[in-house]
Amino acid sequence: MLLGGIGVCALTIVAGARSLTSNAEVVFVNALDLPVTVSAGGEHFTLAANEHASHSMPMGPLDVDIQGEKGTLTHETVFVTDESGLFVYNVLGAAPLYQTTVTYSDRSINPPEHAPLVLAGTSFKHVGHIDYVLTNPPESFPVRKRDSGTFSRTHLGQALGGWKTSYGWLVSTHRVAEAARLAEGLREALPETPEIELAAVAARNLVASEEGLHASLAVSRAQRDAHPDDIEAHRMWMHDMRRAGRGDELHAYYQAALEREPGSVLLAVLLARLEPEPAGTERLEALVRDHPGEPLPRRALVGRYMRQQRWAEALLLLDAMEQGDPDYPRYQDMHAEALVALGRRQEAARRLSERLLPVADSKDAVDLEGVLLYAKLVGHASQKGSANEVMRQLIESAQKKRPDGIVAEWLAASLGHFVDAAKLRAVPEDHALSVSTRVLMALAEEPEFAARAFVNADFVGFHRIGREAGTLLAAEFERLGDAALSARVLDASSAELGYGELQDVLSGKLPVESLTMLDWGERAALHLVLARQLDARGQDSKAAYAVVKKEVLLPGAVSIALQNWDRPKPSNAVAGDTAP
Repeated sequence: MLLGGIGVCALTIVAGARSLTSNAEVVFVNALDLPVTVSAGGEHFTLAANEHASHSMPMGPLDVDIQGEKGTLTHETVFVTDESGLFVYNVLGAAPLYQTTVTYSDRSINPPEHAPLVLAGTSFKHVGHIDYVLTNPPESFPVRKRDSGTFSRTHLGQALGGWKTSYGWLVSTHRVAEAARLAEGLREALPETPEIELAAVAARNLVASEEGLHASLAVSRAQRDAHPDDIEAHRMWMHDMRRAGRGDELHAYYQAALEREPGSVLLAVLLARLEPEPAGTERLEALVRDHPGEPLPRRALVGRYMRQQRWAEALLLLDAMEQGDPDYPRYQDMHAEALVALGRRQEAARRLSERLLPVADSKDAVDLEGVLLYAKLVGHASQKGSANEVMRQLIESAQKKRPDGIVAEWLAASLGHFVDAAKLRAVPEDHALSVSTRVLMALAEEPEFAARAFVNADFVGFHRIGREAGTLLAAEFERLGDAALSARVLDASSAELGYGELQDVLSGKLPVESLTMLDWGERAALHLVLARQLDARGQDSKAAYAVVKKEVLLPGAVSIALQNWDRPKPSNAVAGDTAP
């Protein structure tokens, strides 16, 4: 009886001790540039932008709901184990967190013996006992005579830079699949952030380059299945399928999907993107008539009208989109091109400046693409004189948080104008705009120069070169016989063009006009390389060059190449002859 009583008492004590420790400390970290509201473990609290807070959470399954300014950012269930120490919840995995051990000898800090453990990209993690949580450990301790030897302290740190640093860490350590998951999660939560969308595309391309196109297809297919109502998820999968040369399967998939769900506007729009003319345009026009409040058909139709040179009809849609479509910034290039094609270039520049200047006057930085478009419309990037006050304001705004002077030099290179080499040398060579500027400068020389410059260009840097330049270089490298470089450039450019399609265009099997998803710059790039192919064969290229010049609505890579590249000579040309 006595032993039994002792046993029951012991069990009661143990149970009581466990009940006292049935909660664990979880530090919630928000590295986003916006506040979030967290609901977890029966608690509701707000984390400001770039803020963290510790909360006691129950052990076991823990539902975590994160709300942003426009709705749910993520909702997931994590498991709080009975392990001792600290847990970290990293909102969307965005915070560049790391864990390290700090060693002191004679009370002074020693250099770390091992690289920090990177925790970025993971939303929930048990980190154990931490002496210094998101605060820097001291450089030294007060020394007492009886103290000596070596001792350690654990540190949970957070680097600067937010999700961009986390993404960069994962990419640089070849954890590209994790980088892709991070970028995709951020894109789903913050869909109107162009830099995040770029990172998602770049990460998927990196997965393809390091792990193969099939791995990239698996990632994009999983995203499509997980988010069937997200058009961006479908676009990414479509892009991968085209790169894999599986366009016929793509068309069959959406044809069957629409037959299963005949009322789906999204599926109808996606199928129309794949249909030849006139079927694709007719389907989109019917969708716009039948669903006047739906933005997707209108967005797709304006692209079709632009590619068919139906400028006035496209302009009507674009004017309406400017007034209320939240996705309009993606279409401001088309809007400007339509006005230019109708002889209203000055109006295009004025209307664009009226949209951009209020942003320049605020704390936000003007988007680089908007500044570049304005420079193309006015034909220069000069900031001198009162006449160029708008350009000066836009560049100053876009320059925020970027290396001094790089925006102006990048704009100059994008237009094929003089670049100040001294200013460019002052910018870190691995900066995305620096890489882009160097490639564009090389492009203005000859394709071979661009090939050498491209070796140092990563996917993010290449984005600032533009799809027009990417399509041009990929096609020219293919014409010159460098298939590997051509495919790599095409992947990096994110153009809506598969490598097999590019080969078919240059072999004459596929007309450029049949590629309905290419914009005018990309079409002009392909037509220019076809004209150069005629030159190399010694055939008459006059009409081909006329087509190119007609398609160049705004200055860019094609106009730079037209002005600077020597025309190829036929193989039987005499050395020293000038090109026609």
